[in-house]
Amino acid sequence: MDLIKAIDVGTENESETERRCYIGASNVGHPCRAFLQFSLRGYPQKKIPPAVKRIFELGHIVEEIVVRDLKKSGAMVYEVDPRTKDQFEYTALGGHLRGHADGIIAFDKENPTPEILEIKSMNDKKWMMFRDKGIHKSHPIYYYQTQLLMGLSKAKGAWMVAYNKNNSTYHAEHIPYNHNDYVFLIYKVMSVVRDLSAKKISSDPRNFQCRYCNYRPHCWPEGEVSLPLSVECRTCKHSKPVGNRKWFCTLHKSRATDPCSQWYKVEPTEE
Repeated sequence: MDLIKAIDVGTENESETERRCYIGASNVGHPCRAFLQFSLRGYPQKKIPPAVKRIFELGHIVEEIVVRDLKKSGAMVYEVDPRTKDQFEYTALGGHLRGHADGIIAFDKENPTPEILEIKSMNDKKWMMFRDKGIHKSHPIYYYQTQLLMGLSKAKGAWMVAYNKNNSTYHAEHIPYNHNDYVFLIYKVMSVVRDLSAKKISSDPRNFQCRYCNYRPHCWPEGEVSLPLSVECRTCKHSKPVGNRKWFCTLHKSRATDPCSQWYKVEPTEE
């Protein structure tokens, strides 16, 4: 029996989590508009390899360790929203833009100032980049994630805490809220939401961002395993997002509820 193969097969056969059908804070900083359009519409992504799934699972375990250690330091950490008993969620643009924070953190019990808490586990190379360059330069996607969360939650600061997976050391950075960055992100998402096209980041499939993108088969199908795409209004090029997480058909000028014979896949265009 090949035990390792059996483990990987078991991991591959696990039921997938519900697909994301919105633009999330974790990818709002992504430079490709086609990527954001596919995320907004819930287009399927390439299958995640078993090893990568385990990396994600380890990240969740690390979060629990970091929260435990933060509480040991005397910090007040809240992992779930007391109103919903679930993760803190913030939304905008009719619910098509959403952000989920790892937690809320405060330090002064007498006069607490709630701030966003984001936790990342990093290998030694990425951790040192964060330590030496700061999150804005080392991991701009993480930086913009915190800026969006702060803007949506009205928090004036955020803490990025990184756990080094090689040696279990920590590095933390306090990130002040930057209103200009938040406005830039909102306008960026608005342009994706209002523009029915999906502009690719490059006209060259060999581009680094394209080569490793999980949406690659939708932009560069040649040589790729096609991804099963459900025929529904949200995935149709003629639909556009409106309030309350609903969609509107620009072809029939009515609320998009059922796909019709004129359904058409979103075709990415070049910049």
